[in-house]
Amino acid sequence: MGEEEYFAPTFLVFFVAYLGFALTRNVALIAVLFACYGLYQGIFRSVGKALATDFVPEQLRASGVGWYNTTVGLLGLVASVVAGLLWDHVGHAAVFFYGAVFAVVGSVALVVLLPAKQR
Repeated sequence: MGEEEYFAPTFLVFFVAYLGFALTRNVALIAVLFACYGLYQGIFRSVGKALATDFVPEQLRASGVGWYNTTVGLLGLVASVVAGLLWDHVGHAAVFFYGAVFAVVGSVALVVLLPAKQR
């Protein structure tokens, strides 16, 4: 199983966690959702770096991982600013619905943008 095959289930875990955060106030369920979110982070961080190395020549692997981390970091900054604005102006649930929607968008983008021979 290639690294890219872990991304769809990872985005599904993220989607479920964020949708759950948006819809529940049950403390026990929130604890389970935090565990799901930790699972997402563990898979996404390691598999993302491995996948980034697959798209660059061997001599550029460190640069590929660097650009991957830069992209993830900058997009994370933008997402955090948007989330903060949503939290302040709409409410906490909007932040998690926003995250859940973009988990679906990320899953679709992965299928559409990943070259067929990589899938």
